[in-house]
Amino acid sequence: MAVRFWEMYEETKEQFKLRIAAGKAGMDTVVSWVHMLEDETIVSRFHGEELAITTGMKAGNPDWLLKVVQGMAKDDCAGIIINTGMYLKEIPGDVILWCDEHNFPLLEMPWEISITELIQDYCMRIIDQKQFEKKISKAFREAIQGYWKEADVRQVLGERFDMEGIFQAYCIYVKKTMEDEFNYNQAVIRLENQFGLWKGNDKINASYGIIRMEDFLVLILNNSKEKVFAELPNLILQSFSYFTKEHRFFLGIGPRASHIENLSASYKKARTAMKMSIGTGKEIIRFDEMGFFKILFSVEDMDILESYANEVLGALEAYDKAHKSDYVETLRSYIKNDRSLIRVAEDTYTHRNTVNYRIQNIKKITGCDLKNPEELFPYQVAFYIRDMAKKTIYINES
Repeated sequence: MAVRFWEMYEETKEQFKLRIAAGKAGMDTVVSWVHMLEDETIVSRFHGEELAITTGMKAGNPDWLLKVVQGMAKDDCAGIIINTGMYLKEIPGDVILWCDEHNFPLLEMPWEISITELIQDYCMRIIDQKQFEKKISKAFREAIQGYWKEADVRQVLGERFDMEGIFQAYCIYVKKTMEDEFNYNQAVIRLENQFGLWKGNDKINASYGIIRMEDFLVLILNNSKEKVFAELPNLILQSFSYFTKEHRFFLGIGPRASHIENLSASYKKARTAMKMSIGTGKEIIRFDEMGFFKILFSVEDMDILESYANEVLGALEAYDKAHKSDYVETLRSYIKNDRSLIRVAEDTYTHRNTVNYRIQNIKKITGCDLKNPEELFPYQVAFYIRDMAKKTIYINES
């Protein structure tokens, strides 16, 4: 989707007489903008993905260029083009060696080529691509809401995607603060760059789209291989490693769906899986592996679930409140330990006779014998709902 350095190079290398001096392995990186660079202090203002062009005016300082490329690489910039011939006759060997070792793209362009024309050309390509990406994002928003039949949606998506092919949705939620915005944007950049690397290594031949919703990301794949289906979750985890280390990353994966008309179903199921990921604290949840929880987490109106939990646990919770007892947690342990009084006693640090006394009282209060899984199931569901309510996060889908 984004403009990649390698694509721009291939399309303009003859026009601008470009030559790759080092870092060829890193050429699949995304380029967000192009800057003229003659003062190293400007690097501190870069945010990642920038491509720089320099004449090497300050190359009289032997360490200047090396420090520039090191600083740019540290900030996840796309690469640098050296306009050789005037201030810098040739690129220093230590700079070439460092860029090769760190896969940082270093290109050479002869002095007679206009820097202004190259910057103008590249920036126009980036602007055009960003406008196209906005159209793609808008069309996908319509498609995942079920409006795939709209003529403008089909026209825009049909330019890049196989409308009758296989689609799959991934929903990514990150608990972030205002201070995390830079790291979040960098994670999205890394994810897009990973797609470029995979394409370069023939690991992925799928078209993809990344949609930024208000509170989460939606990644859509079109015609991905089974191998990608297996490996992509780990690639996403690597891209968002800053947040996974602090357990603030959650991923829901929808099933593969044939034809654009079924993309909406894959998206809704991915969103449901993401909700379970948030609710359980588990990083990755696939909808197809959710079992009974498919039903529970698909309910949009939390009031319905809360009403059910109150209906099932209300009498016991009221008794606990009135008598300062702990029967609700005793019942939870009783279910968790498969009705074993011994294990409940160990779990709650309570004498077995006391546990037995409490269970008998619970049976009287609830009016249920609690003898088999069928009788315990409503209480198990109610406990799931109570746990969900504690971790429920409002997610804006606009």
